[in-house]
Amino acid sequence: MTAICNPNERTAIMSTRCCYFSMLLTCLLAFPLKAQSLEAPPGVFKDLDDSIVGDALILEGKQLFIDDHLIAKLEGLKKVLHQPTKHPKNPVLVQDKPWEESGPGYATVHYDADEKLFKMWYTFWRKVEGTSTSMLAYATSPDGIAWTKPMVDEKGETNLLGQPAIQGFQCPGVFKDRTERDPARRYKMLFSCNPDGTSKTWMTSAAFSPDGLSWKPATPTALIPFSDTQICPFWDSRRGCYVAIMRFGPPNTRIIARSESTDFLHWSPKVTIFRRTKMDDVQETQFYQMAPIPYGNIYLGLIGCYHNESLKPIPADKPWTDRQDLQLGFSRDGIVWKRVGGSGAINHADLNKDRDWGSATREAVFLPYGEKDKDWDWGYITPYYTPEPIIVNDRIYFYYSGSNAKHWWTWSGDPPKLDPNAIPPKQGVGLATLRLDGFVSVETADQGTLTTRPLLFLGDTLVVNADATAGEIQVEAVDLKGNVIEGFSRADCALITTDSVRHVVTWKENPDCHLLQGRPIQLRFYLKHSKLYSLEATNRHNHYLQSYK
Repeated sequence: MTAICNPNERTAIMSTRCCYFSMLLTCLLAFPLKAQSLEAPPGVFKDLDDSIVGDALILEGKQLFIDDHLIAKLEGLKKVLHQPTKHPKNPVLVQDKPWEESGPGYATVHYDADEKLFKMWYTFWRKVEGTSTSMLAYATSPDGIAWTKPMVDEKGETNLLGQPAIQGFQCPGVFKDRTERDPARRYKMLFSCNPDGTSKTWMTSAAFSPDGLSWKPATPTALIPFSDTQICPFWDSRRGCYVAIMRFGPPNTRIIARSESTDFLHWSPKVTIFRRTKMDDVQETQFYQMAPIPYGNIYLGLIGCYHNESLKPIPADKPWTDRQDLQLGFSRDGIVWKRVGGSGAINHADLNKDRDWGSATREAVFLPYGEKDKDWDWGYITPYYTPEPIIVNDRIYFYYSGSNAKHWWTWSGDPPKLDPNAIPPKQGVGLATLRLDGFVSVETADQGTLTTRPLLFLGDTLVVNADATAGEIQVEAVDLKGNVIEGFSRADCALITTDSVRHVVTWKENPDCHLLQGRPIQLRFYLKHSKLYSLEATNRHNHYLQSYK
């Protein structure tokens, strides 16, 4: 039963409660301030100005070593690109329903944290009235490995979705927009189409859905720059706009472009972000598509690298002809992108230098196709789009489609040329996983040092992702004159000798880094038979009740 009082009584009660609360808060605040008062470290903040800070980087969030953004000097160390590990249960999804005539093709995979469910929107091709049309299907999984195909159509008989009813529907990219206020537009899609059924109207358009299952096209039809491979849209929180990664058309112009929008309906002209360089001459590489992954404070992209298109028999000296593997793209701002080679990000100027690019091209493969006559994905692999990184047990999940045939399998004779009614090659969805932040390591089989650029440390804890099971890692902090900061020397640093994605760096008298806050420093890492993947400045303690005398 709820108690009800008159207005005067209510006012008196509230006044008394406020008084008690004010007295209690004063007591609680006064005690910790006195009990936790700290001596101010000499020089901290007192003389800090722009001239002292100079061009020091503000160390916020996680920092990877894909490029040299954080690195001032490497001695005795090298950078190494790492490949994901393909899952032993691959393929994790295959064509197994009577209505799935060919595929799976382009797809989006999303982990819905609200529903604790992996979701996949995938396509396959169906013959309709003498032509082929793309169909959109749906699958779910509790763990990202064992997938089911729920019967979600109106009659509950197939896993086919209510896709946009526009001629030529294909190449969809889907994401769940967490910023959208309109429930009917929670899920968004960009797709290719030709509304009048001819090549004259090839375009990209948009559709919306409240649940990701039933889709309605934008009204009127959104006119967006065309792409004839998967279009990958996402909300870029750093830039405050929607971004779409697509192929630069018209068809068969195989380079990668981006476009921006503030409303998901009106999009900017396409801007090329990847074009072919001298590195690509070796295997006659073209860029079929790129699946972007916003990753912390950087951007990554899985690039479908298609090699040497040919309708003729494959020459013995060019085994990579008509096949596709995946390379890695990298950007710090989402606009300027770099290719990632075997030793990390490659500067644009270096890509056009005359050199032997043969070994460099092979070392740049991030996810390779399989071994011929052995693996299910030996012929051709295509990246699947994950709008957000999917991380399970400190492993990053990457999905892709694979085939046991090459791109033009009906022409190349590999497998043998088939008649029009023959069953296509086997295709499926593969899963590959990579250590958290494990794209590029700084490592040594002996010993060496990494010195950072001048930094402003804004956390109270230094966390590093590293594998030192075969050796050790130590860290020291120095000022801009190279002098070791008292209490943060190599000798004072606790040895790192294990493998962890979250090593906390400590020193004898300094279990955290709050004495390094707000002052320009450099960090120097000493590595011995070990690998370093990333570092991060974090806050593990509450300092807001502490005060300096």
